[in-house]
Amino acid sequence: MTSPLALFGSYLVVFFISIYLMIYIPNKKKQKKKQEIHNKMKIGDEVVTIGGIVGTIVEKDNAYVTLMIDKEKKTTVKIIIYAVGQIIEED
Repeated sequence: MTSPLALFGSYLVVFFISIYLMIYIPNKKKQKKKQEIHNKMKIGDEVVTIGGIVGTIVEKDNAYVTLMIDKEKKTTVKIIIYAVGQIIEED
């Protein structure tokens, strides 16, 4: 017969392993994919921000990206690089 303390300990170990598998590993994969997107971005790429703004990159430095959102009015917006959600791939 197992003691209640050993049973509780085994449940606790299973709980932490499941949390690790369900939360930490998928988040690590998402972070890696985001980092690849940010490294791949270059001037002239059309991107979508996490807020839904579509624009073309006209300037990029380490922390910020400047997007041209209206070419006719020459409207630009400067955003944090981590606000870029995806690069629009042209076929």
